[in-house]
Amino acid sequence: MEAAAIPSGTWPITGHENAVDQLSRAVQSGRVNHAYLFTGPDGIGRRTVARTFARALVCQADQASRPCGQCSACRRVLDGVFPDVTTLSLETQQAASERRDSRNTVISIETIRELRSSVSLRPMESDWRVAILEDVDRVSRDAYDALLKTLEEPPSYVVLLLIATEFAALPETIRSRCRHISLEPIPRALVAETLVKHGVKSDQADLIARLTRGRIARAFDLTADPEALEQRRTAVETSLEMIGDPLAALAEARRMADIYRRGQRDQVQQQIDLLVGLWRDLLLCAAGRPDDVTNIDVIDRLAGAGQSWSLNDIQAAVESCYQALHDLSVNVQPRLALNTMVVQWPEPR
Repeated sequence: MEAAAIPSGTWPITGHENAVDQLSRAVQSGRVNHAYLFTGPDGIGRRTVARTFARALVCQADQASRPCGQCSACRRVLDGVFPDVTTLSLETQQAASERRDSRNTVISIETIRELRSSVSLRPMESDWRVAILEDVDRVSRDAYDALLKTLEEPPSYVVLLLIATEFAALPETIRSRCRHISLEPIPRALVAETLVKHGVKSDQADLIARLTRGRIARAFDLTADPEALEQRRTAVETSLEMIGDPLAALAEARRMADIYRRGQRDQVQQQIDLLVGLWRDLLLCAAGRPDDVTNIDVIDRLAGAGQSWSLNDIQAAVESCYQALHDLSVNVQPRLALNTMVVQWPEPR
């Protein structure tokens, strides 16, 4: 007889009910696959779901109560010191090789060999030995073969939890050997409600829920990082000044081009992404859809700025930002790309 699924509310997971249902059924029934592949955008909660599943597998409570969160195994998994659960990622790889080369950008074959060594050992305290491998979509070409061999010949007591961004980006040989758990953005209202329950003020919770677009893990990270929120506010002010003043836009475009040439490319790309978001919000305001605005804290200023512009004017500005991102990606001269972007924006009337 199949065990009834644990309601998702008993797992410390917000949303992702389908994923929790599948995983809780596996824990209760004992019919656990040897490999699971968790996919979804960054900040969606893939690591949280995978690590909670690992806790449920090694939890010392009765099956109906797993993960209990209180037993020694649950607590030690959370602390990263339980012997039967191993986590490997680009971050752990870089930490281990810091003195040799801190510029690692792919999962190396040495890390996969470490994974294989870990899963070759029998569990010390639980029925399962669980290995979590993050950043699977950044495994080097030669390491894929070693990973594939591990997936093809896992010991009976091993559960591999792989984490990646896009399912389709992985080789079919990897995908076909894993149970796929796809995580999607959760409703904005649920993100905001959850943040409020954790002590965040309602207006702030709504703003963070909009900014993170259903990525609950990212929402918690942003809540805990007031410096990032302050940096975002400063960037919004700069961007609004650009939108409202053509001379300010040209001056800022020159500054962005200079720092882009000095190697701060991510910062420039993030600023253009913010401009895309603000122009998009202007488009939504002009189209009578203010509830869909992301930057809700400046909606009054956005609505006022866009009153004299047509939808075509605003759409052209959005497209110019995307074109600038493309031009920079193909090595167009930064000043040319950024100046071309801002001169296509509609002028305030």
